[in-house]
Amino acid sequence: MLYSKTAQYSIQSMLFIAANNMGQNILVRDVAKELGLPSSFLSKILQTLSRYGFLNSVKGPKGGFSLSEKGADSTIAELVAVVDGPMNFDMCLAGFSPCSEENACPFHHEWQRIREEIRTLVNSKAIVDLAEEMPVRYRTLIAGLMASEQRAKPAPAKKAATKKATAKKPAAKKAAAKKPAAKKSATKKPAAKKPAAKKPAAKKPAAKKSATGKKK
Repeated sequence: MLYSKTAQYSIQSMLFIAANNMGQNILVRDVAKELGLPSSFLSKILQTLSRYGFLNSVKGPKGGFSLSEKGADSTIAELVAVVDGPMNFDMCLAGFSPCSEENACPFHHEWQRIREEIRTLVNSKAIVDLAEEMPVRYRTLIAGLMASEQRAKPAPAKKAATKKATAKKPAAKKAAAKKPAAKKSATKKPAAKKPAAKKPAAKKPAAKKSATGKKK
């Protein structure tokens, strides 16, 4: 193994605290619950990380741990070095000793390439940058805090929306009241055309009188 179980718990807890960092202290029991780690063992690990300046520690009812500036800027290799000492990248994957170019095990050459990639990985990114890549599953504390803040804010906004909706209803009734007026104007127009149709019938007697005058 590249590092011990203690170093593994240190990495997990540091990334979890960094991913849920909102300026508030995080309790050991919350970290242990979300990561499934033993609380008593984790408490000792976090105290060690606090002693080396990777975490801020506050005692009391509102106490807990938060990410320090040093911890945010540290790499995984620097974190492991505090717990286990410098990471051993020269170990043989199969456990042979010695394992070298002269006495190479079947994994030696491929493992040499892989361990150089691991060395670059654990030294290239700061913990705060790695925390941004943490999945939502491990952002439960920050998600819960944001949800509680959102539940507290919408109440006034909903009341304002209800008032606006009720104010618009009378306007809709006025528009409906205009429709009967349109029907009355449509009824009056056909009634005005009927008397105009009777005028051509009055011209027929005038034609008969002119014909009688010619015979005389």
